[in-house]
Amino acid sequence: MSEMILPSRTHVIPMTTIRRERVLPVPGAATVRVNEKVQAADVIAQAEVSPRHYYLDIARALGIAESLAMRSIVVEVGVRVQEGDIIAGPVGVARKTVRAPEEGKIMAISKARVLLRARGRLLELHAGFPGVVVGSDGAQTVTVETTGSLVQAMWGNGRQDFGVLRVVGEGPGARLQTSQLDIKLRGAVLISGICDHPAPLHQATELSVRGVILGGMSSDLIPVARRLNYPVLLTEGFGARPINTTTFNLFSNNVGREAALFAQMDTLRKGHRPEVIIPLPASRSVSLPEEIVVLKPGVQVRVIQAPYLGEVGIIRRILPDVIEYPSGIRARSASLEVEGMGSITVPLANLEVMQ
Repeated sequence: MSEMILPSRTHVIPMTTIRRERVLPVPGAATVRVNEKVQAADVIAQAEVSPRHYYLDIARALGIAESLAMRSIVVEVGVRVQEGDIIAGPVGVARKTVRAPEEGKIMAISKARVLLRARGRLLELHAGFPGVVVGSDGAQTVTVETTGSLVQAMWGNGRQDFGVLRVVGEGPGARLQTSQLDIKLRGAVLISGICDHPAPLHQATELSVRGVILGGMSSDLIPVARRLNYPVLLTEGFGARPINTTTFNLFSNNVGREAALFAQMDTLRKGHRPEVIIPLPASRSVSLPEEIVVLKPGVQVRVIQAPYLGEVGIIRRILPDVIEYPSGIRARSASLEVEGMGSITVPLANLEVMQ
């Protein structure tokens, strides 16, 4: 056999069609229609969460008998009221009233008691990137589609945002330093190689950056990154690991363009990774990324195990015979051409496709 089929686990694509489901954590209502164009900040669905309930004892509040209290109630079940609206009264010489403590809806009236459900916190789902709505269930899920560049990462801190791409430092292995961060980078998405100290991340907070994209980061900084209010994505993983050349070149070619950063790690359960989406106009129809790719000569891959961890190369040949390595492992392997290193031999199990 000269070919092997493996899932394409990392997408690094200069131009493709990107279709993403945006999902509310609880059912609510979509606020957009299919075929509607949306911007990154547009609310596409919303839901009311954690509503409060008030049980208003009208007889006690007004100091009158239950039968009289029932006749004093001036609202009906199902009616929406604003804060301060009269629920019951006025009665007596003092013209006593019971008023709504908050905006809400009358849910029940029984034995001179009124159940008011106040509006809960409004949870809003934003599009996240500009595109077109191509699907919706009307309640919880809205699917948005765009064309552009797609870069999937290895780790994210759970945040998302949208901003203009800026490279900080020289080259894919540059270390992020506080001396590089000034007012010109306010509101930008920063691209750098490595971060091994918390100071630059805190300085980026002061500049209200929209995100930081790194190749690698010290694992000691994970608690710091998770507390930040902007997304942090690692394209390679933890440690002093530069952004691979293919990915860095893609970012460099799009400096000045806006990009959406989705650093959520829970998407891994659905087969998605933390990712960067750079919306771009398409001069022709482009397809969705392939999820299954044949390993064969000409395919670009990344090595996911030592000693060549993180190296990106092109498959030149799938070796016909099993190779025995110094560790004693015997495996089917491929010969790769890696820029700056020449030819290396790597087990097929240690490769992932970079499409």
